[in-house]
Amino acid sequence: MTAESRLLAEAFVNDPLMAYFWPDAARRVRALPLFWHARVEARRRAGIVDTVSDGDGLAAVVLWEQPGISPPMAKPFSLIRSLGVAAPRALAASGRIEKLRPATPHLYVAVAATAARARGKRLVSELLRARIAAADSDVFAVATNPASVAVAEHMGFRATGDLPIGAAVLRGMLLSK
Repeated sequence: MTAESRLLAEAFVNDPLMAYFWPDAARRVRALPLFWHARVEARRRAGIVDTVSDGDGLAAVVLWEQPGISPPMAKPFSLIRSLGVAAPRALAASGRIEKLRPATPHLYVAVAATAARARGKRLVSELLRARIAAADSDVFAVATNPASVAVAEHMGFRATGDLPIGAAVLRGMLLSK
């Protein structure tokens, strides 16, 4: 596993969407490193992986999709293995989430996370601001929890719609350029 996948697994262990995919907490803890490993590798191949480290290692990561480019499936065995019996639930939810995205070209914030030891230092915000400043298109994100909504709103994103999935309420967030 990569440092990025371990950080994302730790950061999303209690995320409402991840809890919907894997209701059993022990299964979720085992599945998330593989799940995020596949997602990180897909962005390495045809996306963007922004990171920042501190004296203790990787401190924050943001995965992006460039306008008009869908990353290929990387590590399909890892992804399938991580999902297991959650695959139908996750695939159905992914299809619904895709419908939140704007039809126009946009830079997509696929996921962002900070290591627990580095929270409160605005590291993700710095990574987001740098990439957004260089963007030539609108920027879109899906917030899966209230803290993510607050960060996006603070950066100037506006809500475009809510999507209930299980106990989670996802919010589409758009920053127009």
